[in-house]
Amino acid sequence: MTVPDLGLVEFTRSDDVAQDAPLVVLGPALGTSVTHLYALLAPRLAARFHVVGWDLPGHGVSAPANEFTMAELAEGVERAVTGRLGAGAWHAVGTSIGGAVVQEQLAAGSERVASATLVATTDWFPDPAGWAERAELVASAGTPTQVIGCAKAWFGGDFLGAHSEPATPLLHDLQGTDRFSYAAACRALGGYDLRAATRPTEVPCAVVAGTEDAMTGPDVARRLADGLGARCEIADAAAHLVPVEAPELLERVVTDLVTAAG
Repeated sequence: MTVPDLGLVEFTRSDDVAQDAPLVVLGPALGTSVTHLYALLAPRLAARFHVVGWDLPGHGVSAPANEFTMAELAEGVERAVTGRLGAGAWHAVGTSIGGAVVQEQLAAGSERVASATLVATTDWFPDPAGWAERAELVASAGTPTQVIGCAKAWFGGDFLGAHSEPATPLLHDLQGTDRFSYAAACRALGGYDLRAATRPTEVPCAVVAGTEDAMTGPDVARRLADGLGARCEIADAAAHLVPVEAPELLERVVTDLVTAAG
């Protein structure tokens, strides 16, 4: 196991916000690039904050990696952000596995996280054996095997048909993801379990879920929020990729947490 080398995406031009603007760091979901997942949310935040994002290994701008744990992935995020932007704290936003990374940082007592917006995530993804099976399938047959299932899980109702412009690039991301890195991320999720470490945090925190998310829906979100002592927000008619379907809601939540963190 090794700490992966992660690439960063800059969403804010240097002359758009003040040099002392709060830093917001966006984390992606499995199979997505941070660029396309937050294409609707990032411009809203970048008007007031310095916004960057990180990509998973073998996704987007990050180099492939064959094996890593969730804790190592969290360390890779901290190395990437501090290496580029210095040793200050930031406001973390993470979707699905990206939210799990933020929880790893909270559980480790990281001083980097000034606030946490946890989107479509949990402190334990059920069925470790299922994650191992998915890893084997993708490693042998590639990420296109996941497109149909992800299209159903990622978007609520007829969103994909009605909003192809923001949704279709995410399915292209999935097909273009390095299969061995995707498989490694699946194995990392299979070994991820922070239930014993989930406790109230002093960091301003919110958990957000979509009503149509079959994996990390409202019941899961409320349980996680209760464990963390966090606020809980539910996005109507959204499924797993809330940043695409409810960017306005997330803009409000992130802005509120930045304000609360002072």
